[in-house]
Amino acid sequence: MSNDYIPRTIDGFANFAHTLIEYVRTRQRNVWNHIPNADFENLDSVHEAFKEYYHLTKAPCTSTDRREKNRRKKECEKVLRVFVKNHLHQDPVTDKDRDDMGIPNPKNTRSQHTEVKALVKFNIVIKGTNNVIVDFKDADSASKAKPAGCNGLIKYVIKDTAPQSQEEFTHSTLATRTPHTLEFPNEFSGKRVWIVMCWQNARGILGRWTEMQTAIIP
Repeated sequence: MSNDYIPRTIDGFANFAHTLIEYVRTRQRNVWNHIPNADFENLDSVHEAFKEYYHLTKAPCTSTDRREKNRRKKECEKVLRVFVKNHLHQDPVTDKDRDDMGIPNPKNTRSQHTEVKALVKFNIVIKGTNNVIVDFKDADSASKAKPAGCNGLIKYVIKDTAPQSQEEFTHSTLATRTPHTLEFPNEFSGKRVWIVMCWQNARGILGRWTEMQTAIIP
């Protein structure tokens, strides 16, 4: 039996590639900011090229069409492997993310604790235009910026009144370094933003949430 994470059958590969790419597309939009747009667009492009002939050959077709489908699959698989290696085996991608995408986890992450006990401490710094800086650290340590194996999960929402539940925080980002800058379009200048934070480890497990803080976007 093969230990390769990419399915060998053409239908299995088509489903796997679609699931992974749509998962990355959603996370790119809401949480991840470490993947260059050009790299994702290249993967998306070769996948769309493969899909064209994959669907074409579901109906009666020529041997030329089948050969082209196989060529495009091979090219898509090559680009996908490089993309996974370069962008999906490190923070802010978690073990849970990789499980959901169907790709293997790095060998060193499964040993991490399943409970995150540390608490985040953060301050909001206003500097420049349209930027809100979130300066965060481990609340229980005088020296460490982050607990081992954790990054800062920042959730925020722009509204006049204080949110009443976690569900009202409609935006989130995973900050791998502190301080982290939230950048807003010009039209949000003068509006109020509410922010909460917690630690998230490599398995996607969350620590305790902070109290919310608020600021006016400059």
